[in-house]
Amino acid sequence: MKVSYTFHKLNNLYELRAIDQDHTITIREDHPKWDWISTLDPTRLVNINEQGHFNSSKDYHNSYGTQVSKAAAPITKKKPVAIQLTKLDDLNIDDSLFIPMATDTIFDKFVSSEGGFLPGTNVMCAGAPGIGKTTVLLELLSKLQANNKKVLFISAEMNQIDMARYLKRFPHWGQLPILFLGDYTEDCPKTVVESVVAQGWDLILTDSYTEVNDTVKEACGLTRGKTEKWFLDLMDSNNKANNQLSKHTTFLTILQLSKGGVFVGSNKLKHMATAMMQLDWDGTENSGRRYMEFSKNRGGDVGKKLYFDLVGEVTFDEGRYARDLFNDDLLAEERIALDSESNSFDKLFGFDKTVIPEELKSMVSI
Repeated sequence: MKVSYTFHKLNNLYELRAIDQDHTITIREDHPKWDWISTLDPTRLVNINEQGHFNSSKDYHNSYGTQVSKAAAPITKKKPVAIQLTKLDDLNIDDSLFIPMATDTIFDKFVSSEGGFLPGTNVMCAGAPGIGKTTVLLELLSKLQANNKKVLFISAEMNQIDMARYLKRFPHWGQLPILFLGDYTEDCPKTVVESVVAQGWDLILTDSYTEVNDTVKEACGLTRGKTEKWFLDLMDSNNKANNQLSKHTTFLTILQLSKGGVFVGSNKLKHMATAMMQLDWDGTENSGRRYMEFSKNRGGDVGKKLYFDLVGEVTFDEGRYARDLFNDDLLAEERIALDSESNSFDKLFGFDKTVIPEELKSMVSI
């Protein structure tokens, strides 16, 4: 998959503006592609693939003209918007939103302070190919199903044969309901996804966000921007329990990464996410240890690493995670003790945060 950009010279930099996406890239003089783009015909498009490779192509669809016309379009006076402010006390909150969905593993403590996936949230999972995103998340999905949660796996990357190989290794996945989106390319996969999601689910795992959007975009003739808006609106609507079972659906969504380690998608996706989880190697690829870590998490901690292994079965290093938490607690206690000692010292010698004792003023040069 590639993303096409128009490019524009702005003072001492070039700005690349994605077509059909809310995304820009800045190219400065220290960028390795500066010399290449400086000699490029200003009417051509810049294309960047998932591996981060650049090339150019002719602007067949007048993308430059479209962007200019949008910018130059006359400003029309809009009707006043009726604004209604909301008070938190007036919200009609469903108590089920506060009941976490547990997998009965250490992951529950890792994902939220409540102990499990929180209803009506969106967890985005990114990681390089081969790190084990699909495997570890399917294992968590099966744990939820074993705890009587209604779960769904939407697969746009694997077919039945691929999953059959997984089943040989993980037979307890045998009763997971799966929507193979590739089976509906002759139909409208957008309608298929909407119909299945509308049944009402506790948690939906999607693999992957990019492949689902590309499948819908190509089969239904939508632009990339409209396809992304459709997917995000679908998540938001089901977060709010707009489905047949009135379930506040949680979405666990796998993201693809470019070679440069940047997730494929616009910033709208990042802003809508309740949590952003990265899966990576501690050490060299395929020889180091696998771990997951949250860079954003409205329901729990960030910056904590949970190590996991895929040898034989999916296992989490609960001991190491507990030790890391214990060490963090010790450091926090030490900081509190140091602050207390500092305050005691200040009181002993008559200091506070703003006042110098009279007997020391003569020693301070103004």
